[in-house]
Amino acid sequence: MEKNEKYRVTKISSTGTRVSKTMSDTQLQLYRAQRMKEMRKKELGLTQKDLAEAVGVNLRTLQDWESGRSPMPKPVEKLMILIKKMPIVKKHLLANV
Repeated sequence: MEKNEKYRVTKISSTGTRVSKTMSDTQLQLYRAQRMKEMRKKELGLTQKDLAEAVGVNLRTLQDWESGRSPMPKPVEKLMILIKKMPIVKKHLLANV
């Protein structure tokens, strides 16, 4: 029997209010994929190609992560957050690409 877990996700809106909703595994994976795609484009200013090369994966793999077809590994998510908090990390990553 398939386990159907539910997850509560809370976001802070632009007005500062908390917005919570419950999501299934699939919905959560799609939500995380969209959030990482937006972060890559808007906050980090990286192309798919740049990020794929920086983390050592094929472009198609990154596209699968961002579409929600397969989950993005936690270490890659954490690296993206680190790049956001410490721009020097982005400089060093891209210097090796």
